[in-house]
Amino acid sequence: MEQKTLTGYPSIDKPWLKYYSEEAINAKLPECTVFEYLWKNNKDYLGDVALLYFGKKITYSELFRETERVRNALLNEGIRKGDKVILFTSSTPETVYAVLALCRIGAVADMINPLFTKEQAIDRINETEATLMIALEQLYDRIADAIPETCVKKTVIVPIYRSMPTVKGAFAKLKLKKPIPYGETVVSWNAFVQNGVNDQPDAPYEKDHPLIMVYSSGSTGASKGIVLTNDSIYATVSYFHRREFPYEKTDKYLQMIPVWFSTGIVISLIMPLSLGIATILEPVFSKENFVRNLRTYRPSMTLGATSLWLYAMNSPQLKGIDFSNLKYPITGGEKLSENDEISVNSFLRQHGCNAPILQGYGMCELGGMVTSSSVGHMKKGAAGIPIINATVSTFDPYTNIEMKIGERGELRVDTLGRMKEYFRNPQATAEFFKTDEQGRVWGCTGDIGYVDEDGFVFIKGRATDSCVVESGETVYLFDVEDVILKEETVAQCKVVDIKTEKGTELAAHIVFDETVADPKAKLGEIAARVKRELPPHMVPQYYKVRTSIPVHANGKRDVDAMRRDREDLIRITSES
Repeated sequence: MEQKTLTGYPSIDKPWLKYYSEEAINAKLPECTVFEYLWKNNKDYLGDVALLYFGKKITYSELFRETERVRNALLNEGIRKGDKVILFTSSTPETVYAVLALCRIGAVADMINPLFTKEQAIDRINETEATLMIALEQLYDRIADAIPETCVKKTVIVPIYRSMPTVKGAFAKLKLKKPIPYGETVVSWNAFVQNGVNDQPDAPYEKDHPLIMVYSSGSTGASKGIVLTNDSIYATVSYFHRREFPYEKTDKYLQMIPVWFSTGIVISLIMPLSLGIATILEPVFSKENFVRNLRTYRPSMTLGATSLWLYAMNSPQLKGIDFSNLKYPITGGEKLSENDEISVNSFLRQHGCNAPILQGYGMCELGGMVTSSSVGHMKKGAAGIPIINATVSTFDPYTNIEMKIGERGELRVDTLGRMKEYFRNPQATAEFFKTDEQGRVWGCTGDIGYVDEDGFVFIKGRATDSCVVESGETVYLFDVEDVILKEETVAQCKVVDIKTEKGTELAAHIVFDETVADPKAKLGEIAARVKRELPPHMVPQYYKVRTSIPVHANGKRDVDAMRRDREDLIRITSES
């Protein structure tokens, strides 16, 4: 690359570009739909395996044939370009067929999170004006009572066992608790896809046309629809379509992120399929199933939350299992501490894996992935470098002034992978995006971190992972955790703020490794270190020894559960 004068600002200097080839930097994004791109890349390999589902192999030929059947059924149902169809499903082959079929029509796959409350689901569905829902049979009980209060007129039921091998499917069918009330408004998947043929042509590619809608968690207010387009999905997936990302057609990708998150459907589903990599679908997301799939399939690649890797690391089910085929073990979703990074890497090496744990960072609003490390380019504690088509920098959140390399602030991202908008919420869209004088559109992540001189991005934590203590000073809880995690025997740590009779105080929840014989005695040493290295207002008043950190169903730490858990809290103050 041509030598340029450095300014000290990440958005101008872009030091991460030195790791990319000119070919990758200058590559043009395709102007076609996601379905057209998958077809183009796989039409000459129709016999190759596209999906693996409980051991059943589904080829690209079968995938495209089933997609055609679903497309025809949707058209005959009256679904047209721009319409929304609710997908209350999980990772099954039928979900893949439905998304690709909707892409061909130009309609939108609206991925409703099954963990939503009834009220959340009703609100989100009604704002789409969708008349059709595709629901997984095993999830139907969660949504059945809400349907009469929504705009949905017909529900198509997909059994989780439909595409399983015969014997496994029969056992899965026996576990069903309630029969489905089939009729005019509730129909089976098999009956739906038999709905004739339709010779209407596919909707042509249109720039910035929506394809998928996922949702924010709603933890800080009403959940918001995150609209992703064909173009934004390409911009994210294109990071993997370059010669610096070596892979083989025989590789297998284990999909362990739910499809109702953009990381799950874009990075863990569309990406491997676009490369021609066999994708292992897991409809039930749990630590136990992660271990089972690692043991059964021996995948080449997988992206799992930190909590999944920590569970796998200690699972007796994986004792003696060879992971020499695992080329890309990836984690994301929450910060991986340096201690955990060392432990997971040791676990991988012991099982024959030649690759270290790779870290990534992203948000649903920004396409699911913004940064990634690679085997050849990584730094301890970093979340990788910005992917192609993304620029990352830090800003003062109050003045919106960009900060220099190495300076800590709010991480903001200018990426072609960004969402088009929050659905029917222009105010929230305007609050999330900030456009500067150069016309760059920055997504405000709400995360605190910095970009170093080599372009590596370091995530400290959420700006909201803070509290105002009784002295009136703001404490970033991750700064306290960083000090505690310096102790080599601490495997995990989470500091939370709690309300007591004294006001707002801090409680440190700590998991020690197996070398600590008397964990409670060890707390005194840790408390002394914290007092030495931090000012008084940042020192926890309480400590709790845990065997594990509680996590949500989405794999992230359950902070509220720790705030509520007052049992066995040990008070250690400066007077103790």
